[in-house]
Parts: sequence; structure tokens; C-alpha cells
Amino acid sequence: MGSSTVTTNTMTREDVLRTLHTDAKHLQMWAICPYGGMGPMLRKFLFGDDPIRELSFSSNWPQASKMYRDSLQSSAPHGILPLANSAWSSSKPAHQKFYGHSYTAPTPKISFLQQFGLACTKAFAIHLRRPTRTRQSPQVPPGPSRAPPGLNSPFSTGASV
Repeated sequence: MGSSTVTTNTMTREDVLRTLHTDAKHLQMWAICPYGGMGPMLRKFLFGDDPIRELSFSSNWPQASKMYRDSLQSSAPHGILPLANSAWSSSKPAHQKFYGHSYTAPTPKISFLQQFGLACTKAFAIHLRRPTRTRQSPQVPPGPSRAPPGLNSPFSTGASV
């Protein structure tokens, strides 16, 4: 966690998790892969899916392990999208066929997945368009051996098309 810029107080990750656990609060560890895949805790929260295999933590992180176990218990929120689907379908007007004034999303779950997909795609595109400042593109000296842009691919073996 590091030190605060306002005070000199410091707190380790284990201290934060211990405090949350003592206060009966859940910190769910969500992960999203670069292609929009969801980690086991996010899938449990959204869809109610149990993890395929349990996460394991080093013995150096006992509070993380405890928080993970508590997050899998029934008192932690999980399965919110199926719950939203059932709540919406039981209370929607008879003439309303689609959720959220959309003609492409018949349920709250599908609406969420569409919006989530758009957000992941946008984040991925931003990373592609704005590379980190520390990574520099290779400098190619100008010369007659260089092919015009678009005629050779960085994935090709070097032969021009």
C-alpha cells in the first residue's frame, strides 16, 4: 500500500484485509484478462458460478486466504445477474420485450454483457493506441532497403509483399 502523501501512516495489505475482516466487510478479488475474460470471483459475483478450482495463497498472506474463503460464503453477494433477470421479468410490463429501451438486449444479463464487452474493447483499444511511455518503438534508419508503409508486416519473415 505504501505511505500516504498526507500523513506518515502506513498500512500493509495484510493490515487492510485484517481490518476489513474484523469489520465483517468483504473485499472480493476480481480479475479481468486483457481479452475480457472474467476471473473466478467476478464470475461468482455476477453469475453465481463456483470457481472451477480454488485459488491458493502463500502462507505469507493469511488474511488474503481468509478473505477469499469468506467471499465464497453465502453471506457474500453472488449471482446478481440471474437475480436481476428474474426481478425484471417478474415486474416488466407485458408490452416491454427488451430490457432498458434496447432492441438488442432482451434481459439485464445480456445488456450487462454487451456493455461490459464494449468497455473491455475500449480499454484494450486505448492500450493499443497509447503504449506506455517507457516502451519505445524500434528506430529504423531511413534507406532504400526499407519497404513503404503497409507493404510488409512486422509479423512476416522480412519479405515484402
